[in-house]
Amino acid sequence: MLSVGLMCSAYDGVARLFAEESADLFNSLSFSARYQLLNNYSSSEKSEVRNDLQTTESRILKLTPNHMVIATSSVRTVELKLIPQGKNDSIVAVIETVATPVKDSKLSFYDMKWNKLDAAKFIKMPELGDFIVSSVPKEKRQELISAVNFAMIEMAFEGDTLVARCNLQDFYLGDDFKNYAKWVAKRIEYNINKGVLKRK
Repeated sequence: MLSVGLMCSAYDGVARLFAEESADLFNSLSFSARYQLLNNYSSSEKSEVRNDLQTTESRILKLTPNHMVIATSSVRTVELKLIPQGKNDSIVAVIETVATPVKDSKLSFYDMKWNKLDAAKFIKMPELGDFIVSSVPKEKRQELISAVNFAMIEMAFEGDTLVARCNLQDFYLGDDFKNYAKWVAKRIEYNINKGVLKRK
């Protein structure tokens, strides 16, 4: 049986961060389970492993040196993205998405030792108002914001672009959202710019 140190040394970049994660993002996956996922993914073997809850399987959906997406269960994914901070340092952007069944995400940031960072230093978090098109009259804008109790914002990286999607149309049924649909943009985008995420 390989030691923890030897198993970690077999991987670098975001894969190693996943294996060594200590912020309770993957508390249902033991270190050995994470290593098995990485090993199976790299050798194209069976990609799923049973998580510690013994209720569902986890799998790696995507893995590059600086970007990784893990389905920890059938309803939860965790996305890790390295964002350079100058020449010799990076931070980890973490997107946790749950589907209940409408997808909703939480974005947080960590340093390379898994210490949590102040997200406000790296992004102005998307809110419902950001999706309302600029041509909407002020009164109509406030009416829409007041009428919606849950923003249901899903986030994911597409390359170096963070894409935020508003899933209200999937959450509010029938005519509950129909009257507002034309005022709400489907997505907004953020670029990585000097180590932070700035809206396009």
